[in-house]
Amino acid sequence: MHRFLLLFLLTSPFGGLIFADTVFLKDGTQLKGEIIEDGPSGVTIEYFATPTIKDQRTVAKADVDRVEKNTPDQKDFKELGSLDTPATVTDTSFYDPLIDRKLPEFIAKYPNSALNSDACERLKTLAEERARVQKGDRRLDSVWISASEIAADPYQTGALVKFTYIKAASASNSPNSSVEALKGYELLEKNYPGSAVMPDAVSLALQQLQQLQSQLAAAKANGEIELKNISNAIASARADEAKNMKDAMAQYENNAKASMASATADGSKFFPIFQKSKESIATLQALVLAERARISQFPLSTMREGIAAAKEGLRMIKAEKIKEARDQLALSQKLWPANYDNTKLKTQADQFEATIAEKAKIAATEAAKKAEDEKARKLAVEKAAQEAAEKAKKEAAELAAQQAAEKAAQ
Repeated sequence: MHRFLLLFLLTSPFGGLIFADTVFLKDGTQLKGEIIEDGPSGVTIEYFATPTIKDQRTVAKADVDRVEKNTPDQKDFKELGSLDTPATVTDTSFYDPLIDRKLPEFIAKYPNSALNSDACERLKTLAEERARVQKGDRRLDSVWISASEIAADPYQTGALVKFTYIKAASASNSPNSSVEALKGYELLEKNYPGSAVMPDAVSLALQQLQQLQSQLAAAKANGEIELKNISNAIASARADEAKNMKDAMAQYENNAKASMASATADGSKFFPIFQKSKESIATLQALVLAERARISQFPLSTMREGIAAAKEGLRMIKAEKIKEARDQLALSQKLWPANYDNTKLKTQADQFEATIAEKAKIAATEAAKKAEDEKARKLAVEKAAQEAAEKAKKEAAELAAQQAAEKAAQ
């Protein structure tokens, strides 16, 4: 029964509310969260008004029916954090603290807890998953990909790993999420330009460029207000304070320029937003416009059709339908010449035809040998027959001569 409780904890949008303090009101209302204060006049609880928004409420003692607080093991279990495996796992950083420290410590501290068996089961599962990662398996978008599959197609799986990071960056709420996503897109396009994820990556990059453009417009407006306020503050400040503020602004500009230079140095163009730096804002705005104009030219529908054709061609190879596979290859090459799977498909088609040719050559050799053997057999039979005939003829002649001699002697 407890494992279902744990499963709900791991999948519930309210996360740790399963192990929350609860205030039961006399009108039937239940408030789940963390009790901040429980005094003679009332109870103050911090609770989730929605799955993501917390609120506080103080309830008069007269309105409280009863209060149920977490047990120590429930509180500590909640402190473990999420035990749900992330959608994308490319290293053991998620597993290590849980397996090496947190779960074993909980299990040892609460051997008689109702949650102990759940913790043990989860520890076992996480250890098995970590072992998979250590041997080279990866989890991408909630799907496990084996080390052998990665080794068989490192290009496409490498591109998929990059794309999952782009999506993760896009979905985050960090101030520079769009910048991080676009930097990831730059690396994807640079290193995996013919990958199957490119059309989706381009679509996502265009969305992030639009979002970054809006962020830059807001940053520019807010930055102008800040700069004006700083200018006014410097004008009215004492000399030493004014100097400190000017030095701080100079350092801010230096940080912005260093960030721009760093982006150029590592081969990427995007860098974080510095809203009080007019130069960096203008540079990013120009970059956004240039990149939108450039990648908007990608023929996404044609690229997707080319990807589908190549995949169909690879399927035809497995079905040993070489003509159909060649037709799909020609179509894919026409639709999207840069498609990496074109090379893969051509290689497999060439190998398949080479195998067929080799088999035909072996069959022809065997047939020729068989024909030669049959010819030799026939010659041997004919020779044996001829020799038998000559022998019979000779024996008949000798018998006739003998008979003639005997007759003459009589």
